[in-house]
Amino acid sequence: MRPLIAILKKEVLCLLGGPWAFGLLGFWFLLNGLFFVYLLDHSPGVQDDLGLLPNYLFGSGLLVWLLLPAFPPLLTLALFAEEHRTGSLESLLTAPVRDGVIVAGKFLAAVFFFLLFWGGVLVLFFILQTQGALLDWPRIFAGFLGALCVSFLFLATGLWASSWGGNLILAAGGGAAANYCLLFLPVLFEGAPGFAGILAQAFHVPNMLDRNFSAGIIDSYSLVFFISLTLFFLFLTWLRLAARRLVP
Repeated sequence: MRPLIAILKKEVLCLLGGPWAFGLLGFWFLLNGLFFVYLLDHSPGVQDDLGLLPNYLFGSGLLVWLLLPAFPPLLTLALFAEEHRTGSLESLLTAPVRDGVIVAGKFLAAVFFFLLFWGGVLVLFFILQTQGALLDWPRIFAGFLGALCVSFLFLATGLWASSWGGNLILAAGGGAAANYCLLFLPVLFEGAPGFAGILAQAFHVPNMLDRNFSAGIIDSYSLVFFISLTLFFLFLTWLRLAARRLVP
């Protein structure tokens, strides 16, 4: 437990102490804040029913589709790829720490920081509540949970992409490409006949967000799907890290 806590503390302090992560955080807050205000001022549907806000902010809204797949890999590139580039990863791999502990510590650090990303969006709803708005909080918190589940999956894919080498562009681009594939490919093939269509519907992330979490429904299949796929990519990251000890 001590090595895990030590790695977690180290990575959190590195993220908090660097301008890159806070730049991402500020950009995320700015865009989501502007989008939130735009929906309240210019969306008749949201003005008539504030219950639609979780669908836009935590569901398959524009920012979720465009930004969410790209932001986690931009954050996780500092966890492996940057250390590989500077040479500090080799000293970590030679330390008496298990590879699984290294992966878990770095992933939890990214999770901690990404809680700030979505926590800032959640604060917007509390601000709206103070203005006298009647909000459906069970639906909001369910949407918040769904957004976290997707984010954790995308962090795991970003961590896996970051573990392949010291090229920061490939680490960020590879993770983003994997996330966009997870998001868009099921949408493209959901109407396909046979097994392809069934598989696409089973992996349809936007439907899980819109029809379940953002609608106030915490579906067990969706939870198992996100947890299992997140663990799968963390396992791939562990395999890559273990392989580096044999073939750098």
